[in-house]
Amino acid sequence: MLHVLFTCVLITCLSRVRTDCVTYGDCDGLPCVSSTSAKPMSGEAGWSIVSDICPHLERGKFCCDDHQIEVMKSSLSKADSLLSRCKAAQVNFRTLVCDMVCGPNQSDYLQIEKTEKHGDKTRATHLKYFLSTTYSDKVWKSTKRESKLICGNIFSSCSKNDLFGFIGNNRWTKLRTNYVIEDTPSPGIKHASHQHMKCGGETCTC
Repeated sequence: MLHVLFTCVLITCLSRVRTDCVTYGDCDGLPCVSSTSAKPMSGEAGWSIVSDICPHLERGKFCCDDHQIEVMKSSLSKADSLLSRCKAAQVNFRTLVCDMVCGPNQSDYLQIEKTEKHGDKTRATHLKYFLSTTYSDKVWKSTKRESKLICGNIFSSCSKNDLFGFIGNNRWTKLRTNYVIEDTPSPGIKHASHQHMKCGGETCTC
């Protein structure tokens, strides 16, 4: 009887074990679905890019590979140019993307909503990204005055819904992201840290 009870408890515990990542690697422009542990970059070139655009991610293991970090750097170049006048805005927007693509604890705050087959692999087409209110406010408040284009409009003010709605679903991105902004984490969710994110202290303030 005790043996059966122990086995049931063990199975229950193992079913609750969560890997670091929900995606890893590139499947032709979309992230490959992969429940795996975070891994180190294979070379110094990859780590050099991480330290440049994602300095809050300490040297160690990540939920992205060298190719993904190169693609992410290229993709961020447009946002960087739009936010070039404000270092805080650049840092905060980069953080949002870095945590989603490479964060070593990606599974704490990222879920896959829809997938599709890609050869012998599966790739994610829709993600759900859980953000704390403070984290989302730092991204929004630091970027909204810098460029309305990043909100998808130029004729009206940039609301928080405008920003996260546009960057999560627009005609230029293959990956759809549903940003869930919440004061208290949903069950099983642990929000990414916002402690390093900048807000104020320079000409562009939040």
